[in-house]
Order: sequence, then C-alpha cells, then structure tokens
Amino acid sequence: MVAVLWTAACFCFFQFCYPYHFFYKEQNQLFLWSADYLQTYSGPGWLSRLIGDFFTQFYYFLYAGAAILTVVLLLMGDIVRRTFRNFGCGKWSILIGIAAMTVEAWRHCYYGYNLSSTISIIGYALMLWLCSIVFKKRRILAFIILAMALLPCWLLFGKPQAGRFSGPEWELEKILAVDNEYNWGNYRKVKQLVEEDQNRSQYAVFLYNLAQAQKGQLPDNLLQITPIEMGTLWKIGPEAPLLEIKMINELYYLLGDVTYAERAAMMGNVFAPDNRNVRMIKRLAECNIVSGDNLAANKYIGILKKTLAYRKWAEHAPAMPAYREKAQFINKKDTIRLGDFARTILLELLDSNPQNTAALDYLLCTDLITGDIGSFKSDYDRYCMNRDVPRIKPLYQQALLIYMAGTQASEEELLRYVKDMKQLSDFNEYNKVRGTAMTSKFSDTYWYFYDNKFQKKRP
Repeated sequence: MVAVLWTAACFCFFQFCYPYHFFYKEQNQLFLWSADYLQTYSGPGWLSRLIGDFFTQFYYFLYAGAAILTVVLLLMGDIVRRTFRNFGCGKWSILIGIAAMTVEAWRHCYYGYNLSSTISIIGYALMLWLCSIVFKKRRILAFIILAMALLPCWLLFGKPQAGRFSGPEWELEKILAVDNEYNWGNYRKVKQLVEEDQNRSQYAVFLYNLAQAQKGQLPDNLLQITPIEMGTLWKIGPEAPLLEIKMINELYYLLGDVTYAERAAMMGNVFAPDNRNVRMIKRLAECNIVSGDNLAANKYIGILKKTLAYRKWAEHAPAMPAYREKAQFINKKDTIRLGDFARTILLELLDSNPQNTAALDYLLCTDLITGDIGSFKSDYDRYCMNRDVPRIKPLYQQALLIYMAGTQASEEELLRYVKDMKQLSDFNEYNKVRGTAMTSKFSDTYWYFYDNKFQKKRP
C-alpha cells in the first residue's frame, strides 16, 4: 500500500506540479534512430547513457515524462529492497527502498539531472542484488563475484551523476512553463501565466512581450506588467546566461533577422550537454529554410528526420507557407556589424521591409521604455507616417502627446499626429491632477509610467 501511494504521489507531483522540466530535458538532448549515431555511445557508462537518452526522447509527449520517471524509480526501489532483504534487513528493506526512491526523485527536480544517472544506479543495484542472492549461501563467493563485476559495471554504467539536492526549482519551472507554451504557440496561455504570477522574472516578461508581438499587440500590453523587459538590449557574450542565449534566438527570429537567430541558436547548441540540443537544431533548420540556404537546411532537416518526435515536422517543413511568409521580413541590408546593437538591427530590418510590424513595435517600444522620446518621434516619423496601414495605438498616441507638449507644438502639428481625441482629452485631465493622488487613475498610461520611471517634468 505504501508503494502504491508513493507511486501515485510521485506521478501526480511531476505531472501536475512540475511537468515543464521534462520538456526542457527532452529539448536539451538529441537521440537519433540510426546505426552511426548509436556508435557514438562509447566509453565508461555508455549503456546507461544510451538507455537514458532513449527514454528521455519520449519526454516530448504529454504524461510520458512523469510515467517513465515513476516506473524507473519504482524499478530502482524494488531492486534496492530485494538487495537489502537478502542481506538480512527484513521489513526494514521496504523503508530503505522507499527512501532510495524518494532521494532520487528529489534529485530529479534539478533540471540538469539526467535519467541516465538513475539507470547507472540501477545497474550497480542489480550487481549488488545478484551478489546478495549468493551471499546467503556462500559469502566468500559473493565477495569474489562483487570484485569481478565492478569493472564490467563501471564500463557499462559509469559513474552516477552528482546532481543537486536542492529540491524543486519553482522559479525555473515557471520560466520553463512560459517558454514551452510560447514554443507551442499557446500565446493566450503565456499571457495568463505571466499576468497571474506576482513574482515574475525578466525572462517571463521577455516571453510575454514576444507572445504579444506575435499577435501584433505589443504596444497594447507593454505597460500591463512590470518590470518592463524587452530583450532588445540583451547581448550575447561570455557573461550571458545559457537560458538567455537560448531565448534570444526567439526574439531575432520573430523580428526577421535569421542571421542573428542562427548565431544565438548555434551558441545555445554549443553550450548544451554534449553540444546537442534538438530545439536549437530545429531553429537552425528554420533559419536556413527562411534564408533560402537549402544545403544547410537539408543538413539539419536530415538530422531531425532521424528523430522520433520531430520527424513529421522535418518532412513537411520546407513546403510550409509560414517560412515563405517569414522570408519577406529578413534583413536585406548588405552590412557587416561589429556587434548585436539592437537599434541598428531594427532599423536595418525596417529599411528592408517597412511592413515588418514586429520590428516596428519593438523599435518604438524600446524607445519608450528607455524614455527616449526624441528617438521615438524620429522613428515614428520615419516608419509610421507614410505607412500603408497607420500604426495608431494608444501607447504611441500618449508618447506623441508628451513630445508635442515638450516642444510646444502648434495645434495643426498636434492634430497631424494625434488621431485619438480621447487620448488628448485624457492627457489634459492628467496634467490637471498631475502630482496628486488622482494620477493613479491613469496608472495604465505612458504618461504615468514616464513620470514615475524617469522622474522628468514636462513643460
């Protein structure tokens, strides 16, 4: 009964409280169904790594991760129980087995702890179990068998991973939840997860903005949550966290700069365990499909065709309309950059295609969250005033009103830019109550954000 309750508790915890780290582990490795790939498993511990990676690929599927881990932990616990029973521990062997399962389950809460390590422990436990069977009759023979089996076990199962004993990483799990929902295209779910979290991280806000930009609603939701984090000012360098490197390719890909998206994906792959990250390889394939480099695209597609979970996508990817549409927004400027300076990248993308709404919104919103009203006005003139479809958003109208007030623009100039008369009326009311408790009524406006963030007084 204790074993049944433990099994139910383990499965429910990992499936319903801690599911997203399974997807991270699956994406952070690569398993190919090919003979030449299987030959890469060599050296001490090759068998445990092979078995662990084989089952980890199934983490891609819903419920599979929790089910696989629970079964593996039960197998390990049962072998430990049998071993200690044979050594004369009696009923205590059950508690020892459950304790071993619990400790190992706790270690699996660490996102970098691999299933292969548990397989390695099972391998050594099997060796001890076989020795324990002989131990009851011939103890000397049992020790001889143990000594002879150590080297083969080390060659097959290697050294179990040290891991961490820190328990559930709830903050990381929340980030991985938002990241995976974004990756699956569940933008409404992304919005819900981030807005419900009162202790949201900068990475969650970064993904939140990406999701809004995918729907063309970035300026509509920019001020809905704090802190304001665009990601356009992030740079990949020696100090950049791995999680940030893996996320920044999503921004570049959304904007249309597939060269920098490819660079970020390549670096994410380089710093992954064994330099294998299936999600980064998929992004490399997408970048080359969009850029028209068929030879490079086919290389990555050929790899993914040998996987279980991504095979179907790889077979259909080259003909998908989404990549032909994305190709319209790539950077066509013939330049060599000295670094990933966000403003330069965004300007080049918009010069290549002024209808790139995602790049336009990120440019204008970056100007606004940095308080650079002058650059905002200049960029708005350059890319919005002659745009086929006017980009009239409340956020932009509010920022234009700040500029107009600061430059004491004429009524004619004001009406040329401000098309939303409600914003003009609200702006006048805001200025009447500015500096009083009544300003909280306008807490969702850029005027309120600008005053509180930059502590500047407009004329």
